[in-house]
Amino acid sequence: MLIEFIAVTVEDAKLIEKSGADRIELVSGLTEGGITPSYGLIERVVNSVSIPVNVMVRPHGQSFCYTEDDFSIMKNDIRIIQSLGANGVVFGVLDKKGDVDFPRLEELLTDIGPMEVTFHRAIDSSNNLIKAAQQLDQYKEITTILTSGGFGDWETRLETLKKMKETCTSTDILIGSGLTKENISQVHKQVATNCYHFGTAIRKNHNTLEGVSLEKATEIVHTLK
Repeated sequence: MLIEFIAVTVEDAKLIEKSGADRIELVSGLTEGGITPSYGLIERVVNSVSIPVNVMVRPHGQSFCYTEDDFSIMKNDIRIIQSLGANGVVFGVLDKKGDVDFPRLEELLTDIGPMEVTFHRAIDSSNNLIKAAQQLDQYKEITTILTSGGFGDWETRLETLKKMKETCTSTDILIGSGLTKENISQVHKQVATNCYHFGTAIRKNHNTLEGVSLEKATEIVHTLK
């Protein structure tokens, strides 16, 4: 079982570790779906907790299709994040047609070093989730795919998640977006990827602009473990 919670501050990260979660996804701009945090924040969080910290690499929240300047920034961010001691990076790239941009993905992977890689929810905006997951599963550097199974009602998304899980033989399917203390048991029963990602569900008043609630985070950990 892997439980990952989103942190946007050092205090978030400390509370997440205290809750018993397994991993932190560190981001800024949670209201934008997550963008790259500052180097100062990354360094402080990595040095403040003992559980793994995976860092978002996303230069802006406009789309998952990036300009040459955006892409250059992402490559540089990855190198610096590695130097700061993070466990992994979280990113996704699509081309103008809405497919995974594999040439750029492969270029980013050359700078990864020993870090883990999560291909994030950009996949949910791609044209064919199942095909994209199958292709991403071929890259040994990619350890995790973060996905909500696309968009729409839960039942449809759960069926997609099941197919993604069946398709991927070496990559973990990390289910995120829309998970709550109330629905996680049912989702786990139906899909059982054993990898779950929570954002607003662990925050005070379920508000992206408020901090982590230790009580909410601990409840979710206890529900799953």
